[in-house]
Amino acid sequence: MKNLILATFLFFSTHLFARTLIVVDIDDTIKVTNVLSKPDIYINALFSKKAFAGMSELLQEMNISETSIVYVSGSPSFLAGRIDTFLNFNHFPQSQNVILRDDLSIKTYDYKLEKITKLLSRNVFDKIILVGDDTEYDPEIYNEISKKFKVDSIYIHAIVDRVLPTNEILRNYFSSVEVAGFEMLNSNLKNENSLSRVVKAFVNQNNSSLVVIPDRYCPRQGRVELDELRQKASAQSSVELFEKAQDKIISTCSRY
Repeated sequence: MKNLILATFLFFSTHLFARTLIVVDIDDTIKVTNVLSKPDIYINALFSKKAFAGMSELLQEMNISETSIVYVSGSPSFLAGRIDTFLNFNHFPQSQNVILRDDLSIKTYDYKLEKITKLLSRNVFDKIILVGDDTEYDPEIYNEISKKFKVDSIYIHAIVDRVLPTNEILRNYFSSVEVAGFEMLNSNLKNENSLSRVVKAFVNQNNSSLVVIPDRYCPRQGRVELDELRQKASAQSSVELFEKAQDKIISTCSRY
C-alpha cells in the first residue's frame, strides 16, 4: 500500500513530457468486469483476466512515440496486484501508469474527476483522448473535463447503451474497431495495417477476450458507427475490414 501511494505521488508530481495523453478506464472499458452485477464484480475483480477483444491491440497501436497512456480506475488500491496481472497478461502497454483509489470514502465521480484534472493541470498535451464506459460516471466525468481542457476525443463503451451527455466530441462505441477507425481518420492510428491488426484481434477473439457481456447491450444489426466508417473509408481494403467487424458483431449478438 505504501509503495502504491508513493508511486501515485511521484506520478502526479512528475511531468510526462508527452504530446498525446490517452486516459483509459479499466472495468468494463478494457476489462470484462460487469460492475452492474454484484456477484460478477467481486469474482471478476479478483480472478478474471478477460479483456474486451481488440482493446489491447488498439492501445498497442496507439502507443507511439511521445504518447502516454494512463489507466485511471475507481477500483480500490488493494487490487493493484490483480490489475497489474490483468494488464500484463493481456499485453496492455504502459501498464505501470495505473492510478487507483486509496480512499474508498471518496465517491468515484469526485475521485476520478480530481485525479484526471490534476494530471491535465500539471502537464501540457497536444492531444487528449479519454476512453471509458457507460456503467457509471465516465460520460459525465469526461464531459466535465472537456469543459476545462481541450479534449480531442471521448469514447464511451456501450455496455448498457444509455443516454450520454450532449457533446460533439463524445462518441459511444461497441467495439475496439470503431475507436480504431475514428482514430485512423484523426491520424492518431499509424496506418491501415494498425486498423487491420485491431480488426483481426476483434474478429478472431481468443479465450481471454469477449465481444460482449452476456445480458448487456448487444447490437444485433451491427453498428451505425461502422456504417459511417465504411462510407468514409478511402480504400476498399478498409471497407472490407469494417464489414468483417460488422459481421462479427451481428453473428455474436444473434447468439444472445
